[in-house]
Amino acid sequence: MSDTSLQIWWVFIAGLLALAVVLVGFIVALVISQRRVIRVERDHARKLLEAQEAERAWVAREVHDDALQRVAAVRAELDCLLAESAADGSPDLRKLAALRTELDDLSHMLRQVAHRLHPSLVEQAGLLAGLRSLRSEVERTLGLEVTLREPAAPLELGLDQALAAYRITQEALRNVARHAGNPAVELSVEAGQSATVLRIADHGCGFNPASAGERAGLGLIAMQERAALAGGSFELISEPGRGTVVEVSFPNPVA
Repeated sequence: MSDTSLQIWWVFIAGLLALAVVLVGFIVALVISQRRVIRVERDHARKLLEAQEAERAWVAREVHDDALQRVAAVRAELDCLLAESAADGSPDLRKLAALRTELDDLSHMLRQVAHRLHPSLVEQAGLLAGLRSLRSEVERTLGLEVTLREPAAPLELGLDQALAAYRITQEALRNVARHAGNPAVELSVEAGQSATVLRIADHGCGFNPASAGERAGLGLIAMQERAALAGGSFELISEPGRGTVVEVSFPNPVA
């Protein structure tokens, strides 16, 4: 091979190496850019969820501290009127008694609204207490039959994880009531050595997650986002005719 041919080969090889370096640099820059976009999107989603929880907490406090107190004050005045009407034999006694019943119903409804907006029980007493309260609520309002299996060991969850687990359970139970066609639900919490696992399983009609399309909706996306933003993993298993399982796992903090 002549010197000229050898030089041409070296130039060709150098060009290939330069092209390879450019391609590798482009791929690395693309990966870094994608990771940055994902990080920004997750930070944005986390801030949205935090703002949503803060707004819900504010409304719940306003309902509890203002609206409920006003209802209680009106009811106290009504009780006085009822006592006076009973003593005087007023014909308006039945109307006043009916108004008191309506006020009691309104008070109960406002307490439920405050609890749904912001589960303060989770902050005060932990996830399991919140899930017990949620089970009673959905059994009463949605007609579900919820079996709750609690762990023997204490849970190692932070507040963010506990709130995420509660919200995911809340959404999953609503989906069961809307779509499953079977009121029986098994809700279990397992405290493992490496992770805490929350599982919501129904024996309803099920569906094909791959072809669910819009049926999955924003609720499923919200559950996935909540689990991810709280440092957990989310899995949905379903098959037509064989029910649906929602499983969320949160790693335990490293000692």
